[in-house]
Formats: sequence, C-alpha cells, structure tokens
Amino acid sequence: MGLNGEPGTGLTDAHGSGRLDPLLYPWDPPETSGVMGRDGFLPLDLADLDEALADANAAPLESRSLVVSIGSNASADVMRRKFAAYHQPVSPVLPLVRGQLGNIAVGHSAHVSRAGYIAAAPYPRPGESTTVWVSWLDELQLLALDETEPNYRRIQLDGDACPLALDLGDRPEDFSLFTSRWGILTDGDGGTLPFVDQPALFGLLAGSGTGEQLEAGQSVFDGPPELVAEQLALPSVQAWAKEWFSSAGLAAAVDFDGLCSG
Repeated sequence: MGLNGEPGTGLTDAHGSGRLDPLLYPWDPPETSGVMGRDGFLPLDLADLDEALADANAAPLESRSLVVSIGSNASADVMRRKFAAYHQPVSPVLPLVRGQLGNIAVGHSAHVSRAGYIAAAPYPRPGESTTVWVSWLDELQLLALDETEPNYRRIQLDGDACPLALDLGDRPEDFSLFTSRWGILTDGDGGTLPFVDQPALFGLLAGSGTGEQLEAGQSVFDGPPELVAEQLALPSVQAWAKEWFSSAGLAAAVDFDGLCSG
C-alpha cells in the first residue's frame, strides 16, 4: 500500500461518532516501521525513507526533528487527526520507526485528558528498556504536535545516557520526549503504577479505596468501564481527579535532570 490507502478502522467509540474510543487508548501503532500518509502507511527501511519523502514532496529527514512517541502519538490515526486540527495546513507525511529506549519506563500521567482517558507518561528507570515509536517531524508538524500537549513538556534527551536503538539500525545522538507536567501515578506506597489498558487502570484506582466523589459516595473509577469513561470526559471530574491524585499521594514528580537530559 502506498501513502494514500484506505483509512484505519476500529478506533472509534461505540456510538459511531468518529471520536476515538477512550477505552482503546493508546490505540494501535503501525505494524512495522515506515511512512504515514494522508490515509495509508508505507512500510520502509531507513535507507528508503528520504526517497519516499521526496516522492511525496515532503521535507527530508535532515531537516526534521526526532521525537520519541509515548502513548497515542505512536498511532498514525491519532497523528493525522492532530495535524488536520491545526490552524495551518500540515503535511500528513510522517516517518514512524520502532525502537528500544534505554533507562526509560512508562506509566500513567497523574491527570485525565480532555477526551476522558488517563494517558501514558515516561519516567527515568535505570536498566529498563522500553519499546517506543520515533517520529521525524517537520517544522509545522512539530508546532501542531506541541499545541496538542498542554499537559506535557517536551525535553531533550541524550542518546548516550538514554540510548535509543532504532529497529532500522540507527542510534540517534539526541532526541526529544514529552514528559508529564503532573507527574506519574503511583500506588500510594512508593510503587509506580504500570502502564496498562484503561479498564485495568480503572480497577487499580478503584482498589485504592479513596477515589470517591463526595456527592456520589463511591469511587469514580468503580463500575462498568464505559460509564467510568463517560464520567472522566466531564471537565469537573477531570479537575477533581487531578486534585485527588495529588492530595491522595498518588502523584509522583518526575525528574529527568539527573539521568537522560541533554
């Protein structure tokens, strides 16, 4: 398939609204490394990426910024939506390459997104190796992506301290990564909650025994996942959840300065 194939399916909610189903977060990454187009995805080796970009009249790799994607930014469908929503025309052509990132683990950010899911967030962990997706973004793509991440800050990482090995053979010297402004979720006893699907995470949070909305008298995270997701899509619940994560001791600050920062 070329860069203009059929769009993906199975990502939207049960109501058929075209909205991405929050229970399916972080949605599916590509099956292999390659280049995303307006609708399709073209599997490619690293040596062929520049040729594909030139054929699509897109910026070459050397002029692009390398960003490690954690969570939904590894989904081509999500990235297309983010680019399409920007206030200037943005090229949909984007290289996405799988890799392994050293000394970094992934948990959940201590906030609820506007769409009603609890997103992924990286944190330093010496000795850990995490499968990631790496994107090369042109100038406008990077601006568009930054605009969609108000709860994160993009930091530079050093490839020597946090080695990034791409499946296609390259080992970048430096790159950037989005880290949560609100910290990561913990179990309240010093352990970081693992990165799991949304229903499983709701169960972990409901099991904490303290996640209660006072007017409801029961945990917001307890009950059918569909109903929990509906509650989490409410701005008032999102604001409450962020405050509760902090006050209940479930949010831990993340510091990259001592390990991987460039």
